[in-house]
Amino acid sequence: MSDAQKPDVVWTAELDGKYTVEVLRTDAYHGTFRIREGEKLIHERPTGLAYGATFGPDVSDVATWQDWAIEVIDAL
Repeated sequence: MSDAQKPDVVWTAELDGKYTVEVLRTDAYHGTFRIREGEKLIHERPTGLAYGATFGPDVSDVATWQDWAIEVIDAL
């Protein structure tokens, strides 16, 4: 995969030492929120990127993504 084809990771975190939570840019103001357990994708949904996340994600976006991650994982 060339660098031009690699997804732009806007934000990533690890939860409970077992889940990888990430947001990948899909265009200037949108991304995909994903949760993986190892290589297994367990949740995915579209998300917005405030201000285009030019210099990194907005703190309000990160708070939303953290809430989503906790809700999804707690429901498992």
